[in-house]
Amino acid sequence: MSTNRRPEAWILTGGWPGHDPEGVAAWTAERLAGIGLRAEVVRDLDALLDADALARLGVLVPNWTMGALPKEHERALVSAVEGGLGLVGTHGGMGDAFRNALAYQWLVGGQFVSHPGDLVPHRVVFDPGSPLLGDLPPADLVSERYVMLVDPSVAVHARVTFGADPLPWLDGVQVPAAWTRRWGAGRVAYLSVGHRVDDLRVPSIATAFVRLAQWARGDRAAN
Repeated sequence: MSTNRRPEAWILTGGWPGHDPEGVAAWTAERLAGIGLRAEVVRDLDALLDADALARLGVLVPNWTMGALPKEHERALVSAVEGGLGLVGTHGGMGDAFRNALAYQWLVGGQFVSHPGDLVPHRVVFDPGSPLLGDLPPADLVSERYVMLVDPSVAVHARVTFGADPLPWLDGVQVPAAWTRRWGAGRVAYLSVGHRVDDLRVPSIATAFVRLAQWARGDRAAN
């Protein structure tokens, strides 16, 4: 971990209630505590305008499905990550946050566009070549599968393979489900699982999130 950042985190929580932002925040805080990050749940986007507070964080977790991010707040967040702040998150709280904010979406490395079939059985497979997640067993879920538009510059660590139901032209298509990327001095990590808190409690998914958070903080190698 960088010596000029205290072991602290913000879980930026709000937006559409259907993804249970409070439940996800509580789960996330427990996982971060396990790696020595004392997390504060922040429910006001104006907190992003406090540059001194952002500079003291180890990681920030977007947990704000949809909603709107003002330009000034977007610039502050992107600048903080470029300066060394780690960014990590799950599902809609990070990958379907702030649909109006193109710079934020580029920073994340991907954006949600659909979950065809809604709640369906599927498997998240971790790339065996990934030094970060490659040893994890597949995760079998009955939940949403996110279709993501993904920046080709990210390093992909897990995928979901779609079947022919309900859209036959997607049969066999592999969609990234976990990735990492660099942004200036910062590290960005994303896991598309998490429509419900129970999805995050699947052991290999929980372990994946913890490792992604460690990588975002600078504790693990990935790419």
